[in-house]
Amino acid sequence: MWWILLFLPSAALASPDERLVEVTPENVPGVVLDLRYATTNNITGKVLYPEAKAYLRPETIRKLRRVARDLEEKGYRLVIWDAWRPASAQRALWKAKPDGKFLTPPAKISRHRRGTSVDLSLADKEGKILQMPSNFDEFNAKADEDFSDVPKEAANRARILRKIMFNVGFSGVPDEWWHYDLRDWADYEPIEGK
Repeated sequence: MWWILLFLPSAALASPDERLVEVTPENVPGVVLDLRYATTNNITGKVLYPEAKAYLRPETIRKLRRVARDLEEKGYRLVIWDAWRPASAQRALWKAKPDGKFLTPPAKISRHRRGTSVDLSLADKEGKILQMPSNFDEFNAKADEDFSDVPKEAANRARILRKIMFNVGFSGVPDEWWHYDLRDWADYEPIEGK
């Protein structure tokens, strides 16, 4: 049995929980990782993740693989801003912006803690991040799915992303064009991590 471990991807061994898999270009083709909570470029101004790695459940990754292929046909690459989120990060986000319209209070379980939610954007085929309706965690009217108050090109890109995500089996939230969940996200238990 020991020989089986030798052939497991190193990402699986480094996961914060055995139910999570690291998102890589091997399992989501062309993915661009721009994990904002692994930098100070977020609403807290602090680094919340020790590494710039995204983790999700295998089911979520399988659907994102399909999304990435569909986007590639349209000349885009998928950008991941956030994926599985530990409770400690959720507390820090709430402390920085205690707004229940956009963030889950720490007393409740965030969808991101289940490994079934992901925050996304788009890049061009070279990996250059493209203009979208708003920046990540820009909690205002530009973040909603109305898109009437943003540049037409940015709105069109967000609509393309939304259509593909919905077609593959994700749902979204009306106040954040970047946030997507597996449709059955509530059937998954939260993952605390190590």
